[in-house]
Amino acid sequence: MAVQSVEAVWVWQFSVAAFKATYGRFEASGGDDSYTKDYLQVSGECGRLLSALFHVPERRGGRTDITLVWPGGQGPGFVSYSSDRFHLAWPRENEPPVWKVTPAPTEQTVASIPGDPSHDNPYSADAEWAQLEARDMQPFLVAVKLLGETDRLHLRAYMDNPPAGMEWAALDRLPQVVQEAARSTHSKKSCASLEVAGGVTAEPEVAKLIDLLDDNPNILLVGPPGTGKTVLLEKLVHFVENSAGGLHFDSDLNHDALTEGPGGEPGKTRVVVLHPAYTYENLVVGLLPEPTVGGGVSVKPHPGPLVNLAQYAKAADTRALLVLDEFNRGNAAGVLGDTIALLDKDKRERAFVNLPFADLGIKVPQEFAHDGDREVPSNFTLPRSLWVVAAMNSSDRSVAPLDAALRRRFSIVEMPPDYDVLTQHLGATEDVDFAALYDEWTPGTVAALAVKLLHALNERIDTVLGTDFRLGQSNFWAVYGATTDEAVASLAAAFDFRVVSTLRLAMQDDDGALAAVLRAGTAEAPAARPDAVATWKAGDPELGTYRSARLHVQPLSELTPERAAAELQHQARL
Repeated sequence: MAVQSVEAVWVWQFSVAAFKATYGRFEASGGDDSYTKDYLQVSGECGRLLSALFHVPERRGGRTDITLVWPGGQGPGFVSYSSDRFHLAWPRENEPPVWKVTPAPTEQTVASIPGDPSHDNPYSADAEWAQLEARDMQPFLVAVKLLGETDRLHLRAYMDNPPAGMEWAALDRLPQVVQEAARSTHSKKSCASLEVAGGVTAEPEVAKLIDLLDDNPNILLVGPPGTGKTVLLEKLVHFVENSAGGLHFDSDLNHDALTEGPGGEPGKTRVVVLHPAYTYENLVVGLLPEPTVGGGVSVKPHPGPLVNLAQYAKAADTRALLVLDEFNRGNAAGVLGDTIALLDKDKRERAFVNLPFADLGIKVPQEFAHDGDREVPSNFTLPRSLWVVAAMNSSDRSVAPLDAALRRRFSIVEMPPDYDVLTQHLGATEDVDFAALYDEWTPGTVAALAVKLLHALNERIDTVLGTDFRLGQSNFWAVYGATTDEAVASLAAAFDFRVVSTLRLAMQDDDGALAAVLRAGTAEAPAARPDAVATWKAGDPELGTYRSARLHVQPLSELTPERAAAELQHQARL
């Protein structure tokens, strides 16, 4: 079969869960249900990419039948959605042989992971897993979707630490980007994925952004603080600066099937943070003093990031990225000036403006020149391969709204809080019984509480302030604890010093709004909870018109973990 282009890759740790799913089911397990799953769980970005490419509805019962393919064979499979995540599954007793353990793997066998597949009960199978884990081979399961194939997945298995003589199954035979994805997995993130977009590999969220940039090279990311705008921009910058070649796959081969094609020249990027003092002369071109040989000073035009990147990107097979962060904190329309007219997709390389000081000769630094051409033409245009990505916080009240002419040239991408990403990052436990005694809680229970709490707070913020003021997932990103008490203390501290502090700043002198968000009741009917984070206190009658009740806040981190957990549950409406 001819080598084909890859559209996406998924990598799973071969953990105990994957071992039990692929080992096989046992009819009589003595009440043990460990070997009853015929699927791998696919959550977070892995699940979103799988569902998007195979068109699986995100509802209970959603399903798409596919074919699982390996060297010399194939079998039935399907992608389905349960109550909260996607599954890559296969019919009972049709486990893909390439993902099973095998007694004596060779370079010619389909399966690669050494082990005894013949046990007929969960107890001896568990013992087999213990032996496999003790060998520390660090196996990974890989699935590849090819471009143009709508219902097929190609399966392979590798090891990051293969036994002596099995180097043919080593993870380092894969392209570097796939190796990095595999090694990014951990106990809380068992699956990693890559999507190929724009000719090179990219993480799924970056690939989506690239698809939008292919349609409109100007994107504006808008959302509350802490929803991942800066992280996404950092990933996009890394992608442009480290553009690799596309991935290719030969289904006739086993461990050498996945290869990386030649890539283009790495791109150039610049990140600019707008502020009131930032001007057109900083971004586009301005006159700056420059020392002369005789000890004097001359004034010469100096190109800014926009001109430098445009000069670089005008060459064939190059791409450049200009990031404009805090977009509405400066005079964005003034900073861009006449180059606003060049931003439109249909104006790229067609419309021109005359740059100031062009008669003095504008030259870009050597790193932005191609074939020694540093001279910027007086008739300046923007190339199609120059992306302009801006970002702004929707909750900023201290800045003016964007100019309408500027707004219409950008595709606006909303970035709301991402509860799925927080769930995966914190390793939140599924199907939590919050009514259980505190002594029965685990750190995973607290992680689930953090997700529920953020969701409940944002629902109240939507009503009281509006969606622009939601809290991002970063507020609870660092919640962690080796024990339940430590995890609760961490969550209480995040609630006190990140959430409550932010809300108090957003709702200064509006006790009623803050009380509504923190479930404190009203001054006339205050909430009666001894450990409530916010309580109403009556004023001193002697103060006359200033005797009105005011809202007071107490830190939950000063309470015992059990009492703090009870109030956090109340805030989460549990």
